[in-house]
Amino acid sequence: MREKDTAKQTSIIDEVSNIILNEGIAAVSMSKIAKASGISSSTIYVYFTDKEDVLKQVYLAKKEMLATFLLKNIEATTDNPVIFAQQFMRTLYEFGMQHYEALMIIEQFNSSPVRNNLQISQAESYRGFERLFEATSHAPQFVTDSAAVILGFAYAPIVLYVKARKINQLTAQTISIEQVIDMCMHALLKE
Repeated sequence: MREKDTAKQTSIIDEVSNIILNEGIAAVSMSKIAKASGISSSTIYVYFTDKEDVLKQVYLAKKEMLATFLLKNIEATTDNPVIFAQQFMRTLYEFGMQHYEALMIIEQFNSSPVRNNLQISQAESYRGFERLFEATSHAPQFVTDSAAVILGFAYAPIVLYVKARKINQLTAQTISIEQVIDMCMHALLKE
C-alpha cells in the first residue's frame, strides 16, 4: 500500500474546493479531481475511499478552519453569554471577510442535500465548536435555551451580510456590522 503524503492530500482538498467554488458541489467527480490535481484517479483512492469521502473531508476541513479562527479570536475570559454571542458574530464576520471562499464552501454544503449523504456525525460537524455551545447554552437572557438555535440565528445573518459586502450589494456605510449585530441581539434577547 502506498504511503499517504499529507501535502498531496491537502492539495486535493484545495482543488476540490476550487471546483466547488467555480462549479458547485454537484460538479465534483473523481475524474475532475484527478485532472485538477494533476494526478491519476487511482491515486485519489490512496487518500480517500470515494467521492463522498473527499467531499466530507473538504467540508470538515473548512469547518475546522472556521472553528479554529473563532476559538482563537473570541475572548476566552468572558463569562457573559450576551457579550460572547456578540463576539461570535464579530469574529464570524472577520472570518468571512478574510476567508470568504472557505465560508462560501461551508454555506454550499449547509444548503445542499449532498451533505446529508456524507455520513457526517453531529460530533464531527460540531468539532471545535463545543466552547461556543457551552457559552450560550441555558443562558437566561436569551429567548431560547438552545445554544444551536442561538448560534444558528447569529450565524445566518452574518453570513448574508458578508456575502452582501463581498459582492458590493452593501457597504459598511449603508449598514455596519455593529448594526447587524444589534438587530440580531434584539431578536435573540428577552425584552
